[in-house]
This record gives sequence, C-alpha cells and structure tokens, in this order.
Amino acid sequence: MGDYDALSPTERQRLERFAAAFEQLDASSYVTLAEARQSPNVDRAQTDALQALGTGSRRKAVRDAVTAFVNAATTAYSRRFALPDTVLLFQSLPDRAEDRVRFLTGLERAVAALILWDELPEDDRQALGGVWVPHLEAAVAGGAAAP
Repeated sequence: MGDYDALSPTERQRLERFAAAFEQLDASSYVTLAEARQSPNVDRAQTDALQALGTGSRRKAVRDAVTAFVNAATTAYSRRFALPDTVLLFQSLPDRAEDRVRFLTGLERAVAALILWDELPEDDRQALGGVWVPHLEAAVAGGAAAP
C-alpha cells in the first residue's frame, strides 16, 4: 500500500469508501465496467486533472492509489474460474484482453477523479469517471453504490 499522507482526510475517506464498494464487485462483472467508448472530453479532463495534481508527494499518492486499485483488480481477475473449470455452473464467457484494458484504464481515471473530486468541474468528473460515476458519487456522499 502506498503512502497517502499527501492526500487530505476527506480524499482518504472517499478512497476507503470506494475501496470497500470495489471489494464487493465480482470480477466476473468487471466487463460491465469496461467502457465501449470513452467520452470525447477525456483528454481535456486528464490534462485538467494532471494540472490539479501538481507535482511531488500528492501526485505520488494518487499514483500509489491507482496502482493499488489496478493491482486489486488484476488479482481478482486471476482468481476467477476459467470457463472450462466450471462444470454445470453458469459462467459468462471470458472477456477479451481489450475489455480488461478498457476496464483498467477506466478504473485508473475513476480513482484519480475521486481523489480530485472537489477540484474538478462536473464535466471533467463525468468524463474521467465514465461508468464509474455512480460508484464515485456514492463514495463522495458517504455510501456505496449497488454493484
């Protein structure tokens, strides 16, 4: 786990709430959180987010948080049963490598948007958060979105 001291207490609390909700997601549902199309405003939103981050310890703390979520998702993916291993059990077909990349990329942007929530305009939060926005809004509000 990274050093999150450079984040405000509010940012850390939001991350903790989001992490608790994220842990409840089943890896077999990750593909539903892989965006088919990203917002056309993502590039501008990412530039705004990088500006808001600045440099130094805060940027490193955000990078550590993103890495922690990506590692957790990667581990969850690796623990999923493969289709041939599930005899007579319903299991959706495995997702493609492109789906996983889109899922992980969206997750990275969502974590950054969550940390920078108070500093980003609404359109940047929507562009970065994508399909994760309901989960992010729940973490900001203090609850957990239904997986």
